[in-house]
Amino acid sequence: MRILTAGLLAAGVAMAAPAPAEVIRFVPEGAATPAFGGEAFGAAGGYVRIAGKATLSVDPDDPRNRLIADLELAPRTASGRVEAVAEVVILRPADPARGNGTLLLEVPNRGREILGQLMDDTAAANALAAGTAAGNGHLLRQGYTLAWVGWQADLPPGGGLRLAAPVVPGVTGPSREEFLFDHRQSPVTVPLTYPAAGPEGATLTVRAQAGDARQTPPGLGFRFLDPQRVEITRPEGFDAGALYELIYTARDPVVQGLAFAAVRDVATFLRRDRSEANPLAAAAGARPAVDRAVLAGISQSGRFVRDYLYQGFNEDEAGRQVFDAMLAHIPGTRRTFTNARFAQPSRNPTPHGDRLYPADQSPSPTR
Repeated sequence: MRILTAGLLAAGVAMAAPAPAEVIRFVPEGAATPAFGGEAFGAAGGYVRIAGKATLSVDPDDPRNRLIADLELAPRTASGRVEAVAEVVILRPADPARGNGTLLLEVPNRGREILGQLMDDTAAANALAAGTAAGNGHLLRQGYTLAWVGWQADLPPGGGLRLAAPVVPGVTGPSREEFLFDHRQSPVTVPLTYPAAGPEGATLTVRAQAGDARQTPPGLGFRFLDPQRVEITRPEGFDAGALYELIYTARDPVVQGLAFAAVRDVATFLRRDRSEANPLAAAAGARPAVDRAVLAGISQSGRFVRDYLYQGFNEDEAGRQVFDAMLAHIPGTRRTFTNARFAQPSRNPTPHGDRLYPADQSPSPTR
């Protein structure tokens, strides 16, 4: 499957025989609730909001999953599979028969819904997914079923839709943190993405510009307060925009690459699963209310969409195409630092900061 540079990325692939999606559980937070104060949107009518958690069960031996970094090392269930839990939000027409039959799934941007701002002129992020503000109601009048799936395991609880992915205990390796403070406070305490295995061998440097040589001037210092926090003492002679780089030995990586499987499997579940566990099937009399699916991402999550397609995740464990079209808005040619040991998907390379994180990988000549 090749990546198209036009707004929509699409490919026609024959569908295999139906098989259950690899979402083994969908637990709603409660009953579906009327969205937008019960407002009706043209022929589509009113909408309801459903929030819940989807438990994925991934086969580490399936060729479609072997690309997921550290999946083979992750803890397994008695049946030999690896599980993760994704937070999910769905907006669907209250009467499924009034929808347009299309699932539009937005990959959250750092846990946030921002599709409403792009498509429906909502005033703020999360307003559309929360069911509190419809903006101009464009997507709703069209009858789309909208969904959001948490994919980042590095978000703090309460920091937006997230993925609870398994940790690989006992594995250690180098990890790099870059800090740009935009203030002159000193000392300053910073969190680490992954716990430190210990202080041995850790180094801290500072530089004024990304292209400058790394320095260890007098007055620069650091100490580990605990495995997840470091206190940095800042030297004189550097402004608020200086770059501080900590390299240390980290432990217990998260299988962050399961993010791609989460989006794949939840979308397949919503589109194809005919059991009462599927909130789209239960509402439509055991037949899913959608028969087409579009994947969208904006900026950081647009990079995710591009990487999702590039790494070959648009085929589920039954060999079926998941999304019929994809919209990767803003990312250019960029991808994401997601499917790797000690991944940091929130990193966003700019001309000054985070430039050395692998979010701008060139396509492989073998692809």
